[in-house]
Amino acid sequence: MGAFCNECGTLLRTEKGKRHCPRCEREQSSLTDGFSHQEGDGTIPTEDRYFPFKNIREGQKEFKKDATAAFEEKKILIAHAPTGIGKTAAVLPPAVKAKTKDQKVFFLTSKQSQHSIAIETVKKMPSSVNATDVISKKHMCPREESKLPYPVFEEFCSEKGQSKCNLFNKQMSKVVESLRNDTKHVSEIVDFCRSANVCPHKAALLAGKESDLIVCDYNYIFSDIRDRIFELLEIELKDVLLIVDEAHNLPGRIRGNLEEKLSKALLDEAFNLIQGYSSPLASFMSRLSTELDEEVRQKKRIDKRFLDEKIEKALKGGLTQFESLDELLADLGMVARDIIEKDPSATAPMYVYSFLDTWREEGKEVFRSVEPDPPTIEIGLLDPAKYSKEVFSKINSAVMMSGTLHPGEMYADLLGINDKKTHIKTYETPFPKENRKIVSVDHVTTAYKERGLNMYQAYANSIADVANNTQGNVAVFFPSYSLMNHIVDRLGMVHLKKEMKIEERTHSKREKKEMVESLKRSNNKLLLGVQGGSLSEGIDYKNNILSSVIIAGIPFPPPTLKLKSLEDYYAEKFGKEKGYSYARIYPAMNSVLQAAGRPIRSKKDRALIVLMDKRFNYKRYKEQLPENFNYRSTDDLAGVCKRFFHQ
Repeated sequence: MGAFCNECGTLLRTEKGKRHCPRCEREQSSLTDGFSHQEGDGTIPTEDRYFPFKNIREGQKEFKKDATAAFEEKKILIAHAPTGIGKTAAVLPPAVKAKTKDQKVFFLTSKQSQHSIAIETVKKMPSSVNATDVISKKHMCPREESKLPYPVFEEFCSEKGQSKCNLFNKQMSKVVESLRNDTKHVSEIVDFCRSANVCPHKAALLAGKESDLIVCDYNYIFSDIRDRIFELLEIELKDVLLIVDEAHNLPGRIRGNLEEKLSKALLDEAFNLIQGYSSPLASFMSRLSTELDEEVRQKKRIDKRFLDEKIEKALKGGLTQFESLDELLADLGMVARDIIEKDPSATAPMYVYSFLDTWREEGKEVFRSVEPDPPTIEIGLLDPAKYSKEVFSKINSAVMMSGTLHPGEMYADLLGINDKKTHIKTYETPFPKENRKIVSVDHVTTAYKERGLNMYQAYANSIADVANNTQGNVAVFFPSYSLMNHIVDRLGMVHLKKEMKIEERTHSKREKKEMVESLKRSNNKLLLGVQGGSLSEGIDYKNNILSSVIIAGIPFPPPTLKLKSLEDYYAEKFGKEKGYSYARIYPAMNSVLQAAGRPIRSKKDRALIVLMDKRFNYKRYKEQLPENFNYRSTDDLAGVCKRFFHQ
């Protein structure tokens, strides 16, 4: 049996009768034995003691080999790897094995379920490997203040706020020491820290200084909070081995970090709240509100000068007497905090502060617009590479993985990843191909110009054909709630053997969860929802509780000023064709792939996928889907269902 270092897990060397670690350069007295298997189909090599299972799947072995190469050669792997390969178990062992003592692995994911899978995977690895699981400090905070709106909570939990918080006390060091010795799920960390009356978030991060792995959200690396987190962990970007789960979401998440709105109504509310605290600030709010009301006549894109000039006028007029926006923001931040301490619902001044602070962001990658009804100014981000390019150029190595990371070249472009460091690969599904059948139809479309009662009825008839001839539950995902409701009205006029469960815009997470649970109790349901929503992307329909999935139309993003600006920006940066594809086609196709991937989650699952829009058969769109997403057109949906489910 091989012996491994208790500190870092490296295979020990024996010299002059003593064993020592070549990485840590320490003698070892307490040894951990590895396990051995014959290498071949479904087995793992002796030295790979980090792999958490006895057997390895064929596709998983290939992915693990590529991840190992990425971490060892300090490169970036962009992996389009479908559900079922076992990505988490394949990628964590190579990352932990490749890291040095001063480096840290970050596993980024926004899904609580994936947090749990990552931590459970670590628990199955050698005991010398440890991980820290963290989410936002707001969602880890046990105090009542955690229920405040996020910007308000951020101020409450600022350095000033922490000095008054009774969760930062002498018990912290004892709790941190305990957490260092035991990998826990974030819920377990919160419960443990609550019982000790210490801050769970701070305790987890302090424990994370000694962890091999941090499981956390995207913004721990791709937002401004990274500097604070890294200072606490005492690391730099060059020390990071990065794993990004569900990486198709990363560009959108980065853009979302820079989205703010300022309306006349918000300024007026802030004015009313600030009057009793600061006459100069109140005067500024009033004057800026007037400027905004007078100038906004149409929806249009603006440059930074548009609001800068109004801010300048508001600063110089009335009682303001501030020399600069920086000076005003310093006062506004303090007053906003004072107001919130007395009334947690009085959030307007803090939201104004947040917007004005964000407005100072420079660069052509920043989108700015104004609309008149009601008068509102918006700021957003067009290019996520503004923040991600530096990360990928400085980190040690990375694996970006998702079942819908297609095409990989687009994500490399959008995130500013250097081609010389990058390996892009598509992996085959590990499930039997005969378990999934995909068909398309030619007689319906959700194209706006062709919508109407006749088309809605054609959809209702086709949906009924699939539902009535499917043995099991069926899900239908539409491009929008509005279109879904039109077709639901027509479904009431056809013979339908299944009970409809309809997603509504106002449904809570609990209500949506109950809809999914109802599928487990019956095989005679027709679930109706929207593409891009949690029912079509955020939920795994395990144990084959869905037998058929219908994609009722292509969810092209609606035409907006921001979308046109995004397309123009991409066209200028990457070329006209890529501009259109990156802004419009690929995001829609990604939603299609997400919805189509819901029903088959294991090798035993079988499902029929129906692409219900004639545009799926157009060469322009069909070419944008992965090569292994094969389908043919049919005009006999009922027959296809009968043959598939009676095989």
